[in-house]
Amino acid sequence: MKLGVYSIVLPDYRRKDAAKLASEIGYTGIEWTIGYPDKVFGDGSEWHVSLTNLEEDAPRAKEAADEYGLEIPSLGCSSATDDWDKIKRLMKAAQVMDSPNLRVGSAWFKPELNYNELFDKVVEDYQTIQKMAEDYGVRALIEIHHNSICESAAATLRVVENFDPRYVGCIFDPGNMIYSGRENWRMGIQMLAPWIAHVHAKNVGWFYSEDKGWSVKDMSLEHGQADFKMVFQALKDVGYEGYVDLEDFRGGYCVKPTGTTTEEKLRESYEYQKRVLSELA
Repeated sequence: MKLGVYSIVLPDYRRKDAAKLASEIGYTGIEWTIGYPDKVFGDGSEWHVSLTNLEEDAPRAKEAADEYGLEIPSLGCSSATDDWDKIKRLMKAAQVMDSPNLRVGSAWFKPELNYNELFDKVVEDYQTIQKMAEDYGVRALIEIHHNSICESAAATLRVVENFDPRYVGCIFDPGNMIYSGRENWRMGIQMLAPWIAHVHAKNVGWFYSEDKGWSVKDMSLEHGQADFKMVFQALKDVGYEGYVDLEDFRGGYCVKPTGTTTEEKLRESYEYQKRVLSELA
């Protein structure tokens, strides 16, 4: 397994600075965030890759990664599953950046919506997405994500099992699965193994207070409720050799973190993951 960083956790670093820091710490990949509005520098930009000016910005993002010896294992983007123009632009950007994967997503679930109708729509749309992915030589990914129709391994399998894992896959995200329930880590990874194309390293924990009731708090990889030792072992056992990209939101989501700095989070997480992987070896 290889260790990378999802640049969404570097909102207080410009693109080249983000790549430089990740490389200096020891990470070998960076998953560029596409089209997120800047909340740190206040210049109205989109980081770390502009969606508005994607065609011009994609090669610049590739250059920044290349300068610091980083691969781009996936793109941190998303789209409605029937926004064909946007998906086409994102797939072209993945080509330019030599990224084998890009996140497209599934569908968000709301109580007033019908799961079966959403499922049928996503599967129908992915018939076209799979053909597009084959044409562009990339793989479209569905992230396991709370509040979506793919919030567990089994729910994600219902969608991806309809498709060729060379062109449609999933992002295994243990942190997201803590929000809404999960299977045994080993079982979930075994059932999805052919389609697991990417992994996000994020951890959270549930806490109870009298004023808020139950709520979720972002935690370190080592101390949250997702057991990354078990996750890494299960991934190793099914032969996963791809990237695990850090997505640590401690201190704030898409803002300059308070408390633990961005650099401290990246260093701490890198050292923990290297230690776990060394023990498994």
